[in-house]
Amino acid sequence: MHFSISATSLLVALSLTAPTMASRPWFCELSKDGAVLQTPFCCDGFIPARDSKVSFEGINCVDVSKQNPFKFECPKGGQPRCCHSAGPKQICTSTVKEGDTD
Repeated sequence: MHFSISATSLLVALSLTAPTMASRPWFCELSKDGAVLQTPFCCDGFIPARDSKVSFEGINCVDVSKQNPFKFECPKGGQPRCCHSAGPKQICTSTVKEGDTD
């Protein structure tokens, strides 16, 4: 059986990330602005991200991905957002969904 480099790379990436994604109470889809992995953040507010119609830059964000137990409400109200880092900024594209707790 012959795999192309990209298929092999995809299989390796999935095998490395699958154990870390199992049994999380939260789920973040890939970013809508470039298919980047995202994690939950609670932010004080959001402004439109530069050069994007689907992304928002979070203001004063805190990573809540390791919060135990995970809460689907931020300390100051609102829901956690799925964000990724772009330098010192948090770029957010979606809302956190319920994940697999098994």
